[in-house]
Formats: sequence, C-alpha cells, structure tokens
Amino acid sequence: MAAKQASKGVAATPAVDTTYKNPFSGGNIAPTRETDNLEETDSNRDQGVAYVSTSGVEGSPEFYARDSSIAAWLFWTLGATAPTGTTPNFTHTITPANSLPYVTLWRNISDTLFEEFKDCQVSELTVSADAGAPLMVEASVVGRQATRLTADPSITPAIALQSSQVYNFNNAAVTLGGGATSLVGSFELSVENNVEPQQTDDVVPYDVVAGTREVSLGFDLIFESLDEYNKFHYGGAAGTTISPNIFTTSATFTFTLGTNNEISFSLPSIAYEEFDVEPDAGGDPITVSARAVAQRSGSPVVTATVKNQIATY
Repeated sequence: MAAKQASKGVAATPAVDTTYKNPFSGGNIAPTRETDNLEETDSNRDQGVAYVSTSGVEGSPEFYARDSSIAAWLFWTLGATAPTGTTPNFTHTITPANSLPYVTLWRNISDTLFEEFKDCQVSELTVSADAGAPLMVEASVVGRQATRLTADPSITPAIALQSSQVYNFNNAAVTLGGGATSLVGSFELSVENNVEPQQTDDVVPYDVVAGTREVSLGFDLIFESLDEYNKFHYGGAAGTTISPNIFTTSATFTFTLGTNNEISFSLPSIAYEEFDVEPDAGGDPITVSARAVAQRSGSPVVTATVKNQIATY
C-alpha cells in the first residue's frame, strides 16, 4: 500500500482516494539495519563489540500494471503530472521533474506484521512485458524511516485491493521512428533516479536524494527489416558506411484496454546501445534484442500518458 506525502518527515495518512493497495507478485520492502564491530585488540582474540552504523528502508516490490495505481507510481518516479478531462474520464500527462515526491509505503505480512515506511522515493521503476504476458511493474524504493504498527492501516478507512483488469502486451501498439510496426515482441522501460540516503548525526538518515536520471528502453524485434540495424551501425535507415555519429530515433509504446483506459510511453529521442544480429544454427527465425537510452535532446526525455477514471494524483 502506498500514498504520496505532503512533505518530508510527515507520513501520509491512508485515504480511499489517494492510497493504492497493490498485491505483490514478487519482491519485498523492509527496514534495513547495518552493523559493524569495533576494531580494537587486547590480550584475547575476541573481536570488538558490535554497534549500529545506519538504518533505512529498501525494497523492490513487483506488481501488475493496473489503471489507477500505475499512474501514481509513474508520477512518483518522474515527478510531475498534469491532469485534464472531466468526470468520469481523465488523462494524466506525466513528465520528468528535478525533484521527486516523498511517498509512504505500508506492508502487511500475514496479518501479523504491520509496518510503515516514510520518506521514501522511487530509485528505479521498470515496466515490462513479453509477448502475450501481463505488463509488470518493479519499483525499487529507498526510504528514510520504518515504524512498526500494531494494526492494519488499510482497515480504517477501508482501502480496496487493486483488482481491475491488468494490461497485457497483446494490448500494445508500437511505433519506431514515427512508423507503426508489428515486429516488436517485448517491452522494458526503466527509469533510474539513483536515489541515495544522506546520513548525518543519527542512525536514521537525514534525507534521501535523487541523483542522475537515466531512462532506457529494451525490446525484442523480429529481424525482417534492416532499418533499425542500419540506424545503429551505419548512421541511417539506408546507410552503408560505418558512421562516427549517433543516430537518434523515436519510440512509442501504447497499451489500450478501451477508449478511456490506456497507458502510453513516448520517447522522442533514443540512441541504440545494442543491436546484435545472431544467426541461429537451428534455423529458427532471427530475433534481435535491442537496447536504447533516452537522449536529453528529446524534451522531455520520456512522457507517460495514462487515461483512467481518477481525477487527480
């Protein structure tokens, strides 16, 4: 369960309209605690006594992409959102910002362990799917402080478990370089914020701070055309000579469940890092695993657009 905080230091209060309760499909989130031993010696061989050096919160929960919560996680990862529309249908345009919101997360283990993690930020978010498979989200979180609770915080008020339809790669439409293609068979978008804790005069870190933002894209492509291969090695779709220049292109992945239920990722400028073409001795069709990085010349480097029935985040 997760909700955006109003500011650092004050945990969010669970509320029906602003808190998102995702069932985990994998991963975890938990308190961290680092210890060490004093390095000293005397007349015996026993090591020095232990001490606590730092604490915090870390984890990488995994869950399926659903309408309402995916927009929240994308906003918390990128930093800015602009809603438009009228009841019941809204569009959220989510773009990168220099500062990230603080988020409170809660976990419930077997209705026995209840914990609250405040002052968290999303260090990395990966959205991915293979052909025919559901769209998965992995959120790597770094936080400042954990608190053990004595009761389930999702009971009062009652926060419903996310259960709407999950997006699937079968719902995808892909464009590369502005042209539609049906040759792409997977998708992986990663946004890395490189969040690190800042520790000063307490075992609890003073803050968590985002570093350089890195956006990368990966996909599998049926090797039926030379266009993308040529762009990487030869400087253009029709190139024949090795080029010293980086060729940039664009990519858009749109997943649609209905007219007013959609997730779209637009990268206006990407540069391929890998585009290997390997022959298959068994005679199977050749599939290329391509990797690309978003270029800051594309402004913004990535835009996520979510259509759903939530008015604001």
